[in-house]
Amino acid sequence: MKHIAWCLLLLCQCALGQNKEDDQNTVTGNPYLLKEWCDGVVRFTSGRTVTQFKLKFDCLKNMLLLQFNGSAFATESKVQEFVMYPRNKDSILFRRGYPATDKTTEQTFFNVLLQDQVSLLRLVTRNIIEEKQLVAVSGRMNRRLEEAEYYYLFTNGQLHQLPANRNELPAAFADKKEPVARFITSRQLKMHSPEDYVLVVKKYNELLAAQ
Repeated sequence: MKHIAWCLLLLCQCALGQNKEDDQNTVTGNPYLLKEWCDGVVRFTSGRTVTQFKLKFDCLKNMLLLQFNGSAFATESKVQEFVMYPRNKDSILFRRGYPATDKTTEQTFFNVLLQDQVSLLRLVTRNIIEEKQLVAVSGRMNRRLEEAEYYYLFTNGQLHQLPANRNELPAAFADKKEPVARFITSRQLKMHSPEDYVLVVKKYNELLAAQ
């Protein structure tokens, strides 16, 4: 029990209660990567690892949530990475400590899709979309969450965002853009899924290793 208490103090900023919000501030949609709580592993910057908690990731706030004995908590900055183990799915690794970008800070968690000479990271987030109501009610607007994701190459200590446009993507691989373009075409990749990006970056690493 002392170990559990220590973990709770180290991990958690605050309990997540049912805070009453003004109707104008409510947003419809699911902010979580997965709706269900998952088994998982949390690793600290100190090297300590804990496995006692259920995990959930809030994509809107880029925040790891923990559940213990029916109570949910938000983690704090000493968490370096965590792994979620959804049922009947592959494990999902998130890590932070990468250089800041125009969309992120060093505290931002990235989904690590591939670790190699050039690694592939995915920023999973939510955009808040405001829509005017057909019948205006006191000037209020409908606000909903829209899923969004961005892909980055991590190499030589730097992050480079990949273009979302399939036709512009090969140019991000510099002198390997032509073989990468041929690979995308031959595999008929639409670049609409993480799996497609993993295939492309794996190919890029193979090209680098062969030169």
